[in-house]
Amino acid sequence: MKNHLLLFMAAGTLALSSCTQPGKKDQATTPASTESVKSQNLKIEFTGTDAFTIKNAKLKVSLYGVSEGLQDAPATLITESEFEVKTIPYTIELPVPGDAESKINPKPTNGVKYYIATEWDSDGNGKANEKGDIFIDHDKAFPNVKLNGETQKIYVKVLK
Repeated sequence: MKNHLLLFMAAGTLALSSCTQPGKKDQATTPASTESVKSQNLKIEFTGTDAFTIKNAKLKVSLYGVSEGLQDAPATLITESEFEVKTIPYTIELPVPGDAESKINPKPTNGVKYYIATEWDSDGNGKANEKGDIFIDHDKAFPNVKLNGETQKIYVKVLK
């Protein structure tokens, strides 16, 4: 009986010590690759000088990536989301996967360039990105963005 009690106490001590001191195996369960896949948010502020009337608030924003070293390569869609926008200026937070660069095909050779595109039937006539809709003002600035945590400004205008 005494031997069983000693054996029980030894097993209990081992169980408690394994709970309070993680071993190397426990520390290795959070690989760096898992952390790099976590998503981040791209903060985008839509702004412009036109008088904006929004009848349809549903805006779709897409993020594309392309290798800076390949001039004729098609861009790769990284992510897209829909937002409810009722006024301009307006700021959104687009969720971006942490491994965004690895999704680009063909693989980047000399860095990566990201840009956004929008699809918006803001005038509510059933046709997106046509006369009367709010659209990216490419004359003012191309919608390039950086995944650096800073708010990116995108200029918009009413298509005429």
